[in-house]
Amino acid sequence: MTMMAGSGIPYWYPYINYMFLGTYLRKNPIRCYTEGTLINRRYCVESRLGYGSYATVFKVRDSFDNNAIYAAKVARKIDDNNGYFGKEVGALEKCVGLVHWPQMKTHFETPSYRVIILSLEGESMSAVLGRKPNKFFTNQNCLRISYALTTALRSLHGIGYIHRDLHHDNVMLKKVGEELVVRVIDLGQSTPSQPRQKCDFKATSTSYHVLIGKKYCERDDLVSSIYLIADVAGTQIFDTDKYSLIDAKKRFHESPSSFFSGEEKWMGHLIETFDKVDWDQKNPDMAPIWTIYKNAIPEVSPTSPIEFKEVCCGVIMVD
Repeated sequence: MTMMAGSGIPYWYPYINYMFLGTYLRKNPIRCYTEGTLINRRYCVESRLGYGSYATVFKVRDSFDNNAIYAAKVARKIDDNNGYFGKEVGALEKCVGLVHWPQMKTHFETPSYRVIILSLEGESMSAVLGRKPNKFFTNQNCLRISYALTTALRSLHGIGYIHRDLHHDNVMLKKVGEELVVRVIDLGQSTPSQPRQKCDFKATSTSYHVLIGKKYCERDDLVSSIYLIADVAGTQIFDTDKYSLIDAKKRFHESPSSFFSGEEKWMGHLIETFDKVDWDQKNPDMAPIWTIYKNAIPEVSPTSPIEFKEVCCGVIMVD
């Protein structure tokens, strides 16, 4: 069957009900850029790294820049009804020089696509976890990753932006020299932190406060980060077998520390503190939060290196 280039849609597509065309496209990655093809006659595709509802990401080499490696985030124009491309470009322009965030090289449009060329930021947490038989990180590494994640989010908040889409596939682990560092990607849902906005988000990663109708603020990025860290630590904090997601989150926020045992209680203490801070202050008091990290695990510094080993050809295993 003959296909329409780049979409996986048969050439009889004019007979498809156009009401459903956008939905059909969003379920499929962009296929016209295969290994060896060029984006904009410059960026040579090595592989497809992943795709979501808004865009497909490729690993590319810049043929005009000594074959330097980058990520190319490519979105069909038909998929960008909500302006995610413009939002992401705007946020990336603000992130210049922030170490935990992708650095944008350029952006451009072709007749069918919108493209962002940006730094390649390692592997997603979900990919790294997928190599572990038990799918969990040690408490010590969870502390280190969480501290780095909070530092990253506060640097974003410091330039007046909030992320709003923190989950396993947007938190990256990247080998830099002999250390493993944390990076955060995908700013398509990001927005300036002011004015505050209500959001119709209902994912597991969405903070309880947003679920009950409160306007999204910096707290909600940080709360989502601890939901994520609790999960990679192997702690079930939401009992959705017995309760709806919103009720399960309500129970958790009523007594966060009770969901953790022993040296993992620092995660509950952070949630309790995030919930108490006045995030409408110009400079919220972060001192209690950094103190929790410092005292979380005896003789383990939250700034100490993430423990990992390289098993083969750049493939890493995190303890």
